[in-house]
Amino acid sequence: MTAGGDFIPSGDGNELEPSYPKLFGLTLTPTVSGILIALLGLGGAIWLWFNFVQSKLVENQQLNQEIQDKEQQIANQADTQRQIADARERLQEARQLNADVLSLFATDRSLDTLLLDVNERVQSANAGVQNPDLRANLSQFDLNDERSGVITDSSYGSALNNKLEQRVYDVEVEGSFPQTVSIIRSIERLQPLLVVSDLNSTLDTSTQEIVLDAQGRIVPGGQPETRITTSFQLSAIVPVQSTSPSALEGASPTPSPSP
Repeated sequence: MTAGGDFIPSGDGNELEPSYPKLFGLTLTPTVSGILIALLGLGGAIWLWFNFVQSKLVENQQLNQEIQDKEQQIANQADTQRQIADARERLQEARQLNADVLSLFATDRSLDTLLLDVNERVQSANAGVQNPDLRANLSQFDLNDERSGVITDSSYGSALNNKLEQRVYDVEVEGSFPQTVSIIRSIERLQPLLVVSDLNSTLDTSTQEIVLDAQGRIVPGGQPETRITTSFQLSAIVPVQSTSPSALEGASPTPSPSP
């Protein structure tokens, strides 16, 4: 009812409390609901982390490790290729050095013409000499079978035993001292590796006669040119692999040139 225009509520005067849903006996008030939602969000985040994010991180780490391994393999391959290239270059240099060294040694072909080469050096010492009595002469050039053969006496060092072979020639040259010196120096400059040993010179006494005039003075042209006879052994060094030992055994002495 109304009194004086004022509204008078009915009932006992107590306000009704809002009604909240309950879950498992727990009233879902706004605060509780907020906490539950936050917990559910955190749990979902943790679940997503363990099931998706963490596995992807592990996978990424594995991929990064694989990438690093591949890069290291590529770097190792490049280093290996450089090492191979360096080894090939050193091998080529060694082969070239070996070829250069072998070119210094005598060969069967150079030995076949050795007599002609030596005689040519002797004749070159006669340049300008017209008098046959004053000309140098190659009086002997014979193969010494006894001293020829594979080197085993360490005469050139023990490291070269059974690796080198020598062909020894007995050589004799007649001429003046300047001619003899010129001949030996020319022989040493021949292309094959040659060794001169056991050199011995003998003075030709028949060239020591001096013509004097009545006053005891030497007659112009009466001073003869001293001639000497020089003998030595000429050894041609040959690598064993380029010549068979049987070839030496069957070799015959080279005929001596005619004086």
